Amino acid sequence: MLRSSQNANHSLSPLENPRFPAGGFVKVNAYAKINLFLDVAGKRADGYHDIVSVMQSVDLCDDLMIEALPGESGVQLFCNDPQLPTDETNLIVKAANALIREFDIPCGFKIKLNKRIPLGAGLAGGSSDCAATLHGINKLCNLNIPFTRLLEIGKSLGADVPFCLTNGTALTEGIGEKITLLPTHPPCFIVIVCPGVHVSTGEIFSRLVSFSTACVNPMLNAISKKNLQQLSTLFYNIFTPITTEIHPEIFDLIAELKTLSALGAEMTGTGSSVFAYFNNEQSALKAFHIMKLKNKVFLCKVVDNKW
Repeated sequence: MLRSSQNANHSLSPLENPRFPAGGFVKVNAYAKINLFLDVAGKRADGYHDIVSVMQSVDLCDDLMIEALPGESGVQLFCNDPQLPTDETNLIVKAANALIREFDIPCGFKIKLNKRIPLGAGLAGGSSDCAATLHGINKLCNLNIPFTRLLEIGKSLGADVPFCLTNGTALTEGIGEKITLLPTHPPCFIVIVCPGVHVSTGEIFSRLVSFSTACVNPMLNAISKKNLQQLSTLFYNIFTPITTEIHPEIFDLIAELKTLSALGAEMTGTGSSVFAYFNNEQSALKAFHIMKLKNKVFLCKVVDNKW
């Protein structure tokens, strides 16, 4: 979601840069995602894996304010979380620099990130920040980049970035670049539990010795019928047995959430976060308050496509 403001007091000559703004800023929300279904179809010759996943955006989000700096160059990133690197290794900086190079943007950017999505939790916080940066600069600088081109740029930056550029409910395939929008997800309450366990995505993938034959069609059917009860029984993640073998506390969280009247619960990504669906706010709040005694917990709702 974008909100912008142009500053007319620092105009560049139309002869010099007729396409670009003379300052101003844009505010962007970067939404977290969960994997309702996550399978690996096989390993490619280039070393990447082909996935099949149903992803869902939730209203847990980071906020970015992107300000154009006429007469300057480079990207200045500031973040409220001191653990997050703000140098050129950050996906926000990489995204901004990619657009600066490709479209010869004649200004620098100051980006302020208000971080809420936990780091390394399987919620695509970094990818979502990256996608929000691409959308924000595209809007702020009047680049009018076609969405298909944004997807190509996003794919080069990270596997989850194409979905985060899309948001909502979608089937993702390939290495994450093939996006099929799905019908609007039925409303529900979602409790996301982040146990603070560090999970190495590379290690989890390296332990994957066989590929699943799970079928995504029943979940797609449940979504199309907006059948929340059925949908919640179809959560699937091929990595859950692998990650929970290393970190059994994640398995315990899934089991505990199910005892707290959750319609269903599963791990997202390669971990470590776990999510659970509830069909009423009272049950969700009860689980939220119990879980937050020992973990970082968020009470969320689904988010539709925002772009």
